Parts: sequence; C-alpha cells; structure tokens
Amino acid sequence: MKHSYSDGAIICQGLFHEKVKYNVSNEKISVVFNGSGGIIGYAEADTAEYLNRGFCSWYVNGQFIDVFSKKTVKMLGRKQTVSIETPVGILRSELFLDSSHAGVFAVYQVLERKGDANITVGCTYDNIQKLRLFSDGKTEIESDNGSVYFHLPVGTDKITAYITFENLSDFDVAKEYTIAQNEYMQELASISVPEGLNEMEKALFYSTYFCALENYKVKGDFRCFMAGHRYLLPMRTYYRDSYYTVLPMYNGKTNMVKEQILTLSKGISSDGNCPSAVKADYSAWWGNHYDSPSFLAMMLYDYIHYTKDTDFLNTLVDGVTIYEKAAAAVNKLSTFADDTGLLYKDGLYNKRDWADEVNRNGYVTYNEILYARALFCLSKMAAILGKDADASMYERWFQKVKEAINRELWDENLGYYINYKSPEHTERNLSIDTVFACIFGIADDKKAIRMLKNMELLLESSNNPAIKCKDFGVMSVYPFYVGAKAACNKSTQPYNYHNGANWPYLSAMYAYAKRKYGMEYKHALESWFEYNIDKGNYTPIEYFSPLCEDGSLLQAWSSAAAFVLDEKLSLDFWD
Repeated sequence: MKHSYSDGAIICQGLFHEKVKYNVSNEKISVVFNGSGGIIGYAEADTAEYLNRGFCSWYVNGQFIDVFSKKTVKMLGRKQTVSIETPVGILRSELFLDSSHAGVFAVYQVLERKGDANITVGCTYDNIQKLRLFSDGKTEIESDNGSVYFHLPVGTDKITAYITFENLSDFDVAKEYTIAQNEYMQELASISVPEGLNEMEKALFYSTYFCALENYKVKGDFRCFMAGHRYLLPMRTYYRDSYYTVLPMYNGKTNMVKEQILTLSKGISSDGNCPSAVKADYSAWWGNHYDSPSFLAMMLYDYIHYTKDTDFLNTLVDGVTIYEKAAAAVNKLSTFADDTGLLYKDGLYNKRDWADEVNRNGYVTYNEILYARALFCLSKMAAILGKDADASMYERWFQKVKEAINRELWDENLGYYINYKSPEHTERNLSIDTVFACIFGIADDKKAIRMLKNMELLLESSNNPAIKCKDFGVMSVYPFYVGAKAACNKSTQPYNYHNGANWPYLSAMYAYAKRKYGMEYKHALESWFEYNIDKGNYTPIEYFSPLCEDGSLLQAWSSAAAFVLDEKLSLDFWD
C-alpha cells in the first residue's frame, strides 16, 4: 500500500482486501485492528487471550462490496479510521481505545450516501460466545453463528458500538463514547511535539511516544510499563525494557516514571537479588540478571536528576527507602566482581542479560558499562542524602570499573570495545550495546569518536560492503557470532535476533551518541521506521532484518526514538 504522513498520522491508501494490521493498547487490554473495521486480536493483561482471529465485511443490499474498492486508512495513537470508496457512498469505520476501558469503541457510518441501498457491516469473531456488544440504540444489531451484524438502512447513517469481553450489566454507549472521544483528543493535545520535525518525523514521534504510553498497564497497585503486546501473560515489567520505555515519558508523564520505579523497587528481594522482570504479584521473573540492578539505579537517578524531586529517594518501600532498594540491588551485583572491579559472568552458558540467546561469559562490556553508570548514579544520590561515606565508596568503585573497562576491554587495534572476554574465549566483534560507553562518558572523546566511526562502517548496513541484502539500518553486531556454542535459538542465524538484526531501541541510542559527537545520526534514528512502514508494520517493532521473521509490534522500548527526536528533553539528559 502507498503511505504518507499528515499531522502525526500514518496514512495508507490501497484496496479493500489489503490488510492493514494496527496494534493498540491501554491500561487493561491489547487489541489488533485489521484495516477494514474489524478486530483480529484482543487480550487482557494477566488473562488468557480472548480473540486472535476476526473478519469485517461490508454488504450493500446483501452483496459483498467489491474487494478492489479503494480505501484510505488513517492511524494515530489508539485509533484506526478506514474510509472505503463505493458507488453508494463512503463506508467508514472508526475503531479506538480510551486509556482505561477494557473494550473497543466502534463507529460504523455511511458518508455521502447515494441512493436507497441498505448497508450492513458483518463481523466474525472466533470467541463470540464471550463477546458482549452495546450500541447507541439507533439501529439493529443481530448475532448469528459466530457473526454480528450492524445494520445501516436508509435513514440510519451511523451506529456507535462498544465491543468488550467484560461482563457489564449496562453501558451507555453514547455517553461513554463522547467521554472517550474527548479523552482521545485531549491525550493528543497533551503531548508536546518537538519543533522543526517534518511530516515523517512527526509520525515517528507520535508512533513511538504512543508505543510507550499504550504499554502502561494497571492492576491494583501494580502500575508500570509492559515490554509489549506479547508480554501480558503473566503480566510483568522488565528492568531493562522499561528503562528505555520511560525516556520519552519525561515529556509530560513523569508521574508514570515514578510509578514504574516504585513497582520495580518492590521486585528487589531483602538480600538485593534483582530479576529480569517483576510479575503482578511482585514475584521474580527469571532471577539474578547482570543488567537489571544497574537499570534500577540509573532510572532512579535519571528521575531525581531531571525532576529535582530528591525527596523521592526517601520513599519507603517494604520498610526501607527506595534509594536503599537500588543500593541493595547494585551491592548484590557487586558480589560478582573480581579484583579488577569488573563483573565476572560465570558459566559458559550464562545468558542473564539483554542478549539472552548469546553465551557471553566473563567480562561482558555491555554489563560493565551499565554497572559503572549505576555506581556513578549511586555516588550522586548518596551525596544528595548526606551519606558521604557511601558517596565516596561508590565514586571509588566507579573510577576503578571505568579504568578497568578501558584497560581490559578496549582494543586499540580494532578501535572499539570488544564484546566480551573470558579464559575460554574472547569475542572481538563490535556490538551496538557497547555504545553506552560514549553516552555515559566511559570512553574519552578520542575513543568515542573512533568507535562511532567504526560502528558507522561495520554496523550500518548501507556502509558495510559484506552485507549483501538491502539497507535495513543498524545491525546489532558485526561480524556475526560464529561457532556451534556461541548462541542458541534464533541467534544462531546471522541477521537474526541478537546476531545482527536491527533493534530500534539500540539504533536510537546509537543515533543519540552520534548526535552527541556531531555526526550524521538521522539515518540510524529514522530508517527503521520507514523500512517497516513499507513492510506493513505500522507500530514500532522489536527487531527485524530482511532475513529473519519480524519481532513483535508495539514493542515498548522501541519508543526510545521519541526521546531522541525530542532534543529539548534529550540533548543534555545524561551528565
């Protein structure tokens, strides 16, 4: 389908039969619209999926409309609007979510009606026995054998409906629709769009900003960001994913950042153990990760540094302050450090960080950089609290780790930090996750510029002569991992998952670093977006390449692009 952009919306033009899948989400549910007025996915957080297949058909006097009818699909935030050109008028559907209802608002209407044709919208769902429909009462709705029918006879040009799996006794559709529509408009108006963006960049900004906002979920006092559409059962929030997800939320939604930190801090055990994620009952999801503790300390410092809300450090969680929670997690992590000060990731098959399909052991540069940053953050927060001894201790640790990273893991001949090394193996490929050395000041300017230039040559697929497929932006690693024991599952394949696919959140961080050092950065920041729009992926993707299956859509940490686009927010965010 042809696509364009207007006032932040993604506009697709094509034919009725062409699918335009669009993921949307709110505090309770995640839904997929199909580009013809129907729903092809509906899942409630922490609950089994209700629907994963559906169809929407339009009939004129009982006959299916021409499948080659022209249509225009507009997507912005939690709404998809479809307009179909037919001889009897424009048939339009508008499907959207508000921020909190566990249901879909749907408007089906005829614009510019010609003649006296009777028009019917038929929707078929695979779990209709649990589906509940409410309408504004202006027209007939009937249900039959797995389908529902919305009738628009002459004299009725519009019907408003509410589609849900909730067991509601009554629902005033007209009233609730008006409230929800006003909320949708107010939500759009509340988002501060950076100045100077072109139409494509506005669409990228809205798409990635909403990607974060829509992944915010609420279940009792469990208020936090999910990792994406596929991470609802069990309901859980990740330390690393949410670090990037909250970055654009500093633009107007700092209360959500605060709630995220509170939720994550409740997942730290009394002895400081920190898992990969926290479930809705605050139990651990895959424990003892090497990057999670650092992300908690970093997020807490980012929040108080940006908002100046230093009192938050003394907020009590499980009887101790939130600062003490973060410190306990990093202190526990430090028990994995050896005499160099660096963390030692023991075991040949230790996959406990973001690259959880790669057997990185020993000194893993990515983990060391985050650990150094966490120590820096703790030293600053301890100083704010008047804990001078702790501040000095963490500062010493930070300097020791920073020095060791540059001594042990920088390769002067290659001109970048190696991926990892252990007595068993040294992996000298260039991994994009080492770019944080440039962002957090671990690398001096000379090293940073040299490494970024090498990333430009090796990781940007358009520049690397060994990459034989079309330009797909920035690869996560190059050269690819080799050897039967280097990785597992998807990552055994070049161009796939952690072995060379493009991860938009890391592409955004790489773009941030390039901008910091005055290099061209927009290709890294933006190219993945248009590449995926061309493929029909209309919400931010987890990972992709021309040679692997697509990762999941509406993937929360891919929202980092909105943070980088917002220069007023991001230019001096990290000290």
